[in-house]
Amino acid sequence: MGRILLSQSQVSVVASSAVILIFTVLLFLSGYVIQQRTVTGLQAAIKPRIPQPPPSLHVQQQDDSLPELRPSRLFKGKGRVAYTKLDAAAQAGANVDWKRLAHVQLVRTHHDVCNAVMVLAEFHRLKSPARRVLLFPTHWAQEKEGKKGDISDPFLSSSRRLMRMAARRYGVELRPVSPVITSAEAEDESKDVYSLASAFALTDLDRVLSIETPGLLVDAMPLDAVLAFTESAPFAMLQETAAGDDIHSEDLLLLQPSGPTHAELLERVSAEPSFNDTLFPTIFTDPLLLASSTDDQALIRSIGTLHDAARGFNATAYLSGVSYIRFSDPKLPGPEYDVPWSQKVAARPKNKDADWTWTKLYGQFAQKRMDVCGLDLETWRG
Repeated sequence: MGRILLSQSQVSVVASSAVILIFTVLLFLSGYVIQQRTVTGLQAAIKPRIPQPPPSLHVQQQDDSLPELRPSRLFKGKGRVAYTKLDAAAQAGANVDWKRLAHVQLVRTHHDVCNAVMVLAEFHRLKSPARRVLLFPTHWAQEKEGKKGDISDPFLSSSRRLMRMAARRYGVELRPVSPVITSAEAEDESKDVYSLASAFALTDLDRVLSIETPGLLVDAMPLDAVLAFTESAPFAMLQETAAGDDIHSEDLLLLQPSGPTHAELLERVSAEPSFNDTLFPTIFTDPLLLASSTDDQALIRSIGTLHDAARGFNATAYLSGVSYIRFSDPKLPGPEYDVPWSQKVAARPKNKDADWTWTKLYGQFAQKRMDVCGLDLETWRG
């Protein structure tokens, strides 16, 4: 059998081809590994994170380690209290149907739209697994033309733009609602009364949670945990924890939609001609009260407490142990307004560290308002 002899040029070609093949395979394998890591990272980024249920989020007897709560001013001390230790984490609630839970915002006026969209946008950014629903007056969905073909309401087009953007960019569901009390003047829709009682009509949901605006959402997980793992009750709200903290029970409402409850509420509300949503919680005689605030953590904090900050104020603790910063500031009209510089300087907290935190939060709100709504601060006209 004869030998096959290769010339020097043929050996060179074979060696070059082998090297090219080896490096091509290595390049393919490295690209595949990088691709798989990228896909895994994207899946982790897109997948909603599931909050861990606080194991003590259930009704229990108050013990000495928990702060003593003052009686609720709305219920004269009535109402069962659910004590919540939000820093205690257990297993994820894999059996929770998040499609039946939602964070809800109700807008009554055009001024409310951006503040509501900002909150829902933050739930989206923080990957809350619950749905996001925006309730708005039904007549906003009806095209209303002026004499010259212009929209009669000068702010309606802006509100519609924001709501469409919220639906497209942040997955917000838009739900029109009717007023619970209609103005006696048929053409004066500005005097119609809208209430969160309309959320009880969302019977495709098992539970909805609403927080008062304006504010900044810092951590969505505690609110998701409250939404998913609180015991079943038709109505729940915050229990006031301490005098002077500027946090009220109405700042967080947890509702369980029900057709019969909705019909009963509408009947009771219609009998109160002077009804407004501040009276809404008083309709329930025995609510569930959520107690979760301690010195180092809270579901909601008020920015107004920074004016009373003591010398040992800890800005890190103030911001790290909170889920939602509520802009209930007694010295300014609201974070969405650009007040005169002299008034803003006079309103700053006296404590240096509290002043830094106060200024930072107002700046964050203004920037987020621009990023989410594309709106600058409104000029304050007194």
